[in-house]
Amino acid sequence: MKIIVVGGGKIGEALSKVLVKERNDVVLIEKNERVAEELAESLDALVLQGDGSEKGMLRDANIDSTDIVIAATNDDKVNVLVCMLAKEAKVPTIVSRINRQESEKEFSKAGIESLIDATATVVHAFKKAIERPGKPLVGFTAGGRAEIFEISVRKESKLVNKTVAEAAKDFSITCIYRNEKLHTPKPETKIMEGDILTICAPIDEVKKIEAVF
Repeated sequence: MKIIVVGGGKIGEALSKVLVKERNDVVLIEKNERVAEELAESLDALVLQGDGSEKGMLRDANIDSTDIVIAATNDDKVNVLVCMLAKEAKVPTIVSRINRQESEKEFSKAGIESLIDATATVVHAFKKAIERPGKPLVGFTAGGRAEIFEISVRKESKLVNKTVAEAAKDFSITCIYRNEKLHTPKPETKIMEGDILTICAPIDEVKKIEAVF
């Protein structure tokens, strides 16, 4: 895929490296000249030095033939502008970093729904590591409002032998790892002792859900 990443900070750089490894055609736009030069030397991608919130720069990055635009700067105003120009260019997928929760309204007005709150994600990850040491946290979704995590089904769990439909009323079970095999759960699938479930749930419901396992 053809992907434009605007913002060559730590997040933009790390993301670009991952995308390049996955053999995507990546263009990284960075405003700071020195940083852009360093990125050009370290990344196997086209690095353009300039303002990614300007039409001309995005045209230089061939935005009209791009599949994905990612706004990854630490300035929400810049990110909103990038997203608006991407929408104007009819880019199929637009994703943005959001640095301040107060900016969510501006993104909403611009019609941008795919937002990654890096600060909230890190804060929640630390909090969960303290509360549940050793229990894998997969990530967050819905603007940091929902948590995706793995949990093992204990012998004494109230959910043993219940179906997915019976058990998952306030959360979603996205997959079940059982006997070294990955299973896609159906409503009638029974939960068994020793299953490792991947769950997506509202953050404020997680503790209550963990209690039944």
